[in-house]
Amino acid sequence: MLLEILQSILLGIVQGITEWLPISSTGHMILVDEFIHFMDSNVDFKNLFLVVIQFGSILAVVTIYFHKLNPFSPKKSVVERRETWTMWLKVLAGCIPAGIIGLLFDDIIDAVLYKWYVVAAALIV
Repeated sequence: MLLEILQSILLGIVQGITEWLPISSTGHMILVDEFIHFMDSNVDFKNLFLVVIQFGSILAVVTIYFHKLNPFSPKKSVVERRETWTMWLKVLAGCIPAGIIGLLFDDIIDAVLYKWYVVAAALIV
């Protein structure tokens, strides 16, 4: 129990530091997990933990940049609102193809790309 708490803290620290870097925080989580083998006996819990910890990071970013991300802000001019909507349309345009590809090839992506050596090579490149 104590070991799992320490592992959780370590993964939280790695996620918190690497989320702000312009490189993959998910990749770092995969690499750290290769060393500490977090919850290997309970894969479902480990996957849920990784999703929740990354959701926390995303929530922090949304909280910090809420004004910039909010097209309904009364403090924004008409031009700023239009620019915010344009940004959201671009985000949507980027997410739809990525989501479709992710859904279609989820098993292949997990089997091939979620290996520590693939992640390490990608981070180096």
